[in-house]
Amino acid sequence: MTRFSRVLGIAAALLLVCASAWAPARAADYETQIDPAPFDASSRADIIGSIGQVSATLTGNTLTVNGTFKDLTSPAIAASVRMGLMKGVLGEAIGTLTATRAPQGTVSGSVQLTSAQIEALNREAIYIRIDSEKAPEGNLQGWLEAKRN
Repeated sequence: MTRFSRVLGIAAALLLVCASAWAPARAADYETQIDPAPFDASSRADIIGSIGQVSATLTGNTLTVNGTFKDLTSPAIAASVRMGLMKGVLGEAIGTLTATRAPQGTVSGSVQLTSAQIEALNREAIYIRIDSEKAPEGNLQGWLEAKRN
């Protein structure tokens, strides 16, 4: 092998490494049906019957959320991305979303996730919650799951 061949081989290898580092991150898709939040006898009538659907895409560390909801008994007032210890366990908000201030509409937004939050997303411990006037502590919620094609 000549010196020129070795240099050319090293240059080609470096070019491949650099090209892969600059390539756009592969997006991962998630989805969930958002259902009435856990309720007790006093809040049952305020949330039962409401429903929605959300999809999300993780590109790099940005989670982009889009969805719809309907049949709330009062207007939506807030929406958030939340993280629990595991699927089904409630947790704190890690990002704010925008929701139509109406009994039906859309929910959307983007949230920057940390590496720990991305791990939680892959463990299905990240969920979407929509609050309404009559259910300010959660009207609809659903845990994001990897989309199955």
